[in-house]
Amino acid sequence: MGLSDSLSKFIPKDFGKKKRAAKTPAACSPSKPEPEPEPEPAQAGGGRSRQPASSGTPVDAPTGQHALLAGHKKAVSAIAWDASGDQMATGEHGSHMHLWDFTSMDRTFQSWRTLVPAEGQQIRALKYSPASTHLLCATGDPQAKLYSHDGRLVGEFKRGDMYVTDMRKTRGHVAGLAALCWDPRGNSKFATCGMDSTVRIWDCGRTSEQEQVVVAKTRRRGKVAVTACSYNADGSAIASAQHDGGLSVWPSSGPFLRPLQHVEDAHEPSTETSAAEFIGPSMLVSRGGDSTVKLWDLRKMAQPLAVASRLPAAGPEANLALDPSGRWLLVGVEQQQQQQQPSGSASIAVLSASNLSEHQRIGLPLAGGVLSVAWHPELNQIAAGLSTGAVVMLYDSDKSRRGVKLAASKRARPQAAASSSGPIITPNALPLFRQDQQTSSKRRREKARQDPVRSHKPQVPLYGHGRGGAIGANETQHIMKSLIKDTIRDEDPREALLKYAAKAEAEPTFVAPSYKDAPVFDDSGMADEPEMKRRK
Repeated sequence: MGLSDSLSKFIPKDFGKKKRAAKTPAACSPSKPEPEPEPEPAQAGGGRSRQPASSGTPVDAPTGQHALLAGHKKAVSAIAWDASGDQMATGEHGSHMHLWDFTSMDRTFQSWRTLVPAEGQQIRALKYSPASTHLLCATGDPQAKLYSHDGRLVGEFKRGDMYVTDMRKTRGHVAGLAALCWDPRGNSKFATCGMDSTVRIWDCGRTSEQEQVVVAKTRRRGKVAVTACSYNADGSAIASAQHDGGLSVWPSSGPFLRPLQHVEDAHEPSTETSAAEFIGPSMLVSRGGDSTVKLWDLRKMAQPLAVASRLPAAGPEANLALDPSGRWLLVGVEQQQQQQQPSGSASIAVLSASNLSEHQRIGLPLAGGVLSVAWHPELNQIAAGLSTGAVVMLYDSDKSRRGVKLAASKRARPQAAASSSGPIITPNALPLFRQDQQTSSKRRREKARQDPVRSHKPQVPLYGHGRGGAIGANETQHIMKSLIKDTIRDEDPREALLKYAAKAEAEPTFVAPSYKDAPVFDDSGMADEPEMKRRK
């Protein structure tokens, strides 16, 4: 008798233990990198030729026109743009920081302010706050500098005690800084990393001590320098790169006993891992001193998803920059002899953010290596700092807006012409009025001693008995002068003048000729007055 269809579905068909495959959510499954193209054989002259990928969206980079910002004399190691794009800050290895205001700039492209954050120290990093109200500067000095938007020094953060061995007990860095980054969740907190093996979290309103300390982990003995740090988009994690090649991801709110993810030898040890940046919620890209750029999956960091090699860095501050869409990655390249580039031309490699395949190589019209690069999302302009001290601005007349494009449209202000009516002779230029100023204070003192007037010593008061024709003085004389009173007030002025009456008649010198016959005092009208009143 056959069973009905409604009843047969409740009767098991198989018996025994069954193995069920685990269902992995798509969000937790590790993403697989796209297959990279096969490397082409090496050509004559050295390196492998990198051809743009034939598939995918083309790179829409603003490379139509360029402008040169002059002012730096050494390698430009840091570039920072504010949110509006109206102001840009650049720093160099020569300890000078330039502020550029594109709204007031003309086609001469001159900076409006130059600062020296730390004398004799290289500038390692510059960052504007998320609201662009403050500018942070990291140098080779252990103290970070906080500036206002117009370049006024607001605060200088605490230096730690170099004699304390436990880095968690110091109030600040004890060695030079390497990098810094702002917390995107606000406008007051930021993180710094340095050569003292720590990442420190600060608050702008508290310069005397940091809020949190993260000590880098290493399998090697001693301390290891932390060379790069960055926040993710929501500020919940901090990525740090170490000099031993390690790469770590820490929770931004603690605890800091162990990192969330850590990779030993992510890059070649003893090389400067100069950048570690988040791409989206689950990707991390790093750049090492071993001429490689690596892409990591934060859910499984055992092996990199993709590796781009033969991208030598121009210095220990070489950074990475994302385009406004987040699909392309800009990497500045050190110019080398074996690369297939025009002689004496710097270049920027454009990599895909998903698999690090090179899609384009942007050539710059100057020689040297590209040390720092930035792509502003609002202006759609690219700024590149070269190892020669030049800052190259790339823009497009149609796709870019404001910024250096606005400055290039302004004519240079006319300079006041010097008067040519005749020669101008200053008095000091004539031999008669010229006075040679000695630059050395020792020479001036020697010359003054030879002058008998300037070197004459005043006579010292002589105390006691006089000698050598000089009258001595003592304390008794000063006391007696103060005790003896002046009696001139007690004398009768009439009697004092009548003493000269006979002499005035004999020798009329004291009285004018008009008063020859007149007496000195006419007392005829005072005959009836009392004697005492007449005396008065």
